[in-house]
Amino acid sequence: MSDGKTGVSAPAAAARGSGGGGLSARQVQIRSLVQALGMLPVLIILAIAFHYLGEERFLTGQNLSIVAQQAAINTVLGAGMTFVILTGGIDLSVGSVLAASAMAALIASLIPDWGMLGIPAALLTGLLFGLINGSLIAFGRLPSGMTLDPSSGLISGTAS
Repeated sequence: MSDGKTGVSAPAAAARGSGGGGLSARQVQIRSLVQALGMLPVLIILAIAFHYLGEERFLTGQNLSIVAQQAAINTVLGAGMTFVILTGGIDLSVGSVLAASAMAALIASLIPDWGMLGIPAALLTGLLFGLINGSLIAFGRLPSGMTLDPSSGLISGTAS
């Protein structure tokens, strides 16, 4: 039975109109699986390929530990940016605050016999810049883009 205008049967037209696009149940399952897994299968395939191309040294405990250590900073920054974006803001000064905190940690760690002072110095530097930026946005009622873009330049100058 067709609708008379397009010659398409009513169930097929309903399937296309409901977002199914005329896909079979199997195709819908595959599409939802791909959406759920994202790029994870590709990452696993690449890791296995690098392992065998790199003389079986890639998937070792030591190398995976190094990769995890190198990804830790970006993971923490990404988690923080997720919360900023979810609240409707955008923070352009994250990289500059990271650089300033790293410089404060480096300078403080160079003090003889006080090497561990670098950790609280970095935390306090990040906290200070975060409080300044947050206060300008929350209490000064300034838009985040107009506040954080210029502060990014100021903080970068402070770090260098």
